[in-house]
Amino acid sequence: MPHKNLIYALCIRYTFRQEDIADNYNEVLVNFFRYIQTYKPERSIQTWLHIVTKRYVYDLNMRRRLPVTHDMEICDLPAGFMAGEDTHTNSMGVDNYREFYNDDILQALAQLKPIYREALLLQQAGYKLQEIMDITFRNGTLKARNIETVKSRLFLAKQQLRELLTRDGERRTKPRV
Repeated sequence: MPHKNLIYALCIRYTFRQEDIADNYNEVLVNFFRYIQTYKPERSIQTWLHIVTKRYVYDLNMRRRLPVTHDMEICDLPAGFMAGEDTHTNSMGVDNYREFYNDDILQALAQLKPIYREALLLQQAGYKLQEIMDITFRNGTLKARNIETVKSRLFLAKQQLRELLTRDGERRTKPRV
């Protein structure tokens, strides 16, 4: 592993808590060996290492922040989750998303059906599809554990936002053609 120093430096850079750096480094190395077949030799190895390390460390950080249990609901989130206490200061969460969006985006979000808005905000907060499915099922907004329904809700939410907002997040004055 001639690039292990690069990987360690990236783990230091992207790990939220210093005490997790060594664990993240070990997990990332295991992940590389597990998914080495995804590397394409015609591309730069450093770029691939950077991207994979960054994504995996982010996932590890999110898992450590909030252990997802099968009986957890959105209202059970810790008070400081994604709100700035022991988290990265630029993190958006389910409770503080209003701080990160302008008034036009907030008005557009308010126009979405609650089931679409819930799925979209959970995705924007960093949850994976499986986690969104589990949370919405526990909240009663999803009748059966079906990931395709979650994907559909996310698609429809984004589609409706595209009709209401420009690429810059400003309200459209005319309907989109």
